[in-house]
Amino acid sequence: MLRRRRYSGYSSRYRRRRVSVSAVFRFILIILLIGVIGYCAVTVYRAFRSSAYIAELESQNKTLQATVDRYQAALPDPSIVDSIEPMDYQTLYPEMKVDPKPTPAVAPANTVYLTFDGGPSQNTATILDALKNAGQKATFFVVGKNIAGNEAIVKRIVDEGHTIGIRGYSNDYNAIYASPEAFLEDFHQAYQAVYDACGVYPAVFRFPGGSVSPYNQANYEQLIAEMLRRGFIYYDWSVSAGDDTSASRTITQITQAVLSGLSKKSSSTPVVLLHDGANKTSTAAACANLLSELSKAGYTCDRLTGSVRPVTFAYNR
Repeated sequence: MLRRRRYSGYSSRYRRRRVSVSAVFRFILIILLIGVIGYCAVTVYRAFRSSAYIAELESQNKTLQATVDRYQAALPDPSIVDSIEPMDYQTLYPEMKVDPKPTPAVAPANTVYLTFDGGPSQNTATILDALKNAGQKATFFVVGKNIAGNEAIVKRIVDEGHTIGIRGYSNDYNAIYASPEAFLEDFHQAYQAVYDACGVYPAVFRFPGGSVSPYNQANYEQLIAEMLRRGFIYYDWSVSAGDDTSASRTITQITQAVLSGLSKKSSSTPVVLLHDGANKTSTAAACANLLSELSKAGYTCDRLTGSVRPVTFAYNR
């Protein structure tokens, strides 16, 4: 009887151990099964989301393609466009163009572009002397009717490495802006006068009074488009010396106006408006001092070319 009880106790412990191992095995199996099911569920969910995303992209692509097709359908037939007759003024002076057309770029840092309007005159010669002594360059937008008698000054502008541009011929704003034809006629007179004086056709110009002014409200868009079509680059200004409204500005006033204007402008192409007409003796006298002060402030003065990014007035279309 005693042996049976011992055997019976051992058997009971053995069965409990087997039950315990079996339970652990089943538990692990269940965990693995849950993991497999979870992985499959995540995979299916991801596949579903990918399919939905792909379907959404395909839908967006179809929408975009439909938009492109709609705009393309609205474009005129190229053969029809080519057959449209140009405006009458576009056929005037076919030789008056810049070829190849320049590609503007960002100006170097700390570079200032001094521009002089209204010459040439004896004041221009004084300004050229100051520029030569300082080793600096500038741009001169000449008035064509002032060239006669000052041809040597025009040639000197070019020979000394400055840029010569056009600011019209007659300087009569109302007549210049009467029509696109009138503008082109005036421009062509100045264009030819410059060439006759120095052997160079200008590639840059300034609209008399600026590209957008009370004088050209009726046709400035046409004029800008036509001159750009011909390859010319025009420059307005971002800083003014204030010498256009008063011939009695002092050397100090002109210099301070320029320095103050430069300090307030964030433009990468600071273009300064000055004047060198026959009555601008104060501006001519101020140039040596202005160039000295600009140098002290860390500026270099250079000339405008077609490769200098234009400064232009904003206008509403």
